[in-house]
Amino acid sequence: MHTEKDDLVKAVAKGNIKAFNQLFEEFYAPLFYYSYNLVQDKEEAKDIVLTALYKGWERREQFLQYQHIKSFLYLVVRNAGLNFLKKEQHSATRMQELSLTAELHTQEDDYLATEAEVLKKVFKAIDELPKKCREVFKLSYLENKSVQEIADLLQITPSNVSAQRHRALSLLRLALAESPFALLYLYIHIIGH
Repeated sequence: MHTEKDDLVKAVAKGNIKAFNQLFEEFYAPLFYYSYNLVQDKEEAKDIVLTALYKGWERREQFLQYQHIKSFLYLVVRNAGLNFLKKEQHSATRMQELSLTAELHTQEDDYLATEAEVLKKVFKAIDELPKKCREVFKLSYLENKSVQEIADLLQITPSNVSAQRHRALSLLRLALAESPFALLYLYIHIIGH
């Protein structure tokens, strides 16, 4: 069955701008409504409809009947809307990933800040040891020297080195008693390695 609308489509196919403007007027509002219901974004819905109508104009020679162009336009709008939603979902997923990454960096920064505070407390406590205790402690635990090497370097007896090490550990335990992380760090990373 041939209709007036089919004649309009044939005129558009021949490049008749006036006929295309009539199709534009007829399709714009329903396509916009369809697009907006799909994407829930007015500007995006307008862009999608205008793009669909432009594609319809570009392919005007392919359409012989009104129903063909109508189906084409709705299909283009639906596909563009679905693509937009996929991008939005991807963006939302990406935003969640970025948020999680930022949260992990914040946690890492917090951890590093805490570790820096712990190190500061440990080395402050070491620096506040009496001179001989501090020298023996540093040579023994930070420079990994043996009791005999320390005795030779400081010109003291090996038993004095052992006594100074024991005294340094006792003083550090007292100095760091209020900071269990610092004490734990001292034993795991300095004394225990």
